[in-house]
Amino acid sequence: MRIAVALALVLTLLAACAPLADTPKPVELNGTDWTLAAISGKAPVAGSNVTLKFEQGNVSGSGGCNQYNGSYTTSGSTLTFGPIAATKRACLERDKNAQETAYFEALSKVVAYEVSGDRLKLRNAGGTTLLEYERAR
Repeated sequence: MRIAVALALVLTLLAACAPLADTPKPVELNGTDWTLAAISGKAPVAGSNVTLKFEQGNVSGSGGCNQYNGSYTTSGSTLTFGPIAATKRACLERDKNAQETAYFEALSKVVAYEVSGDRLKLRNAGGTTLLEYERAR
């Protein structure tokens, strides 16, 4: 009886230490293109066409007014952007300018990502979704 209890205890401990079989592996971002669907939970300004492209450690796209590029790194579901460089054209529309400023600020706060189907969510350290994208077609 003691052997059976000890064996059950050992098997329970081993099961607790084993990785969960259904834990999804993060989707690789390299080679993917995205279009902004929400910024801080709100739809982007109409006609702003904010994009994000991941390619071999580099990121690029349109902030809605200006083109940008920079670097990125991933490890598991963590995502970090390096410094972002952007052109300096001013938008004629104030709401697009404000959105672009908020967009670049949000990118600087990203620490994690999640891909679910054709959606990409970028989150801050508190787990709040800052930016949400749809896969570009």
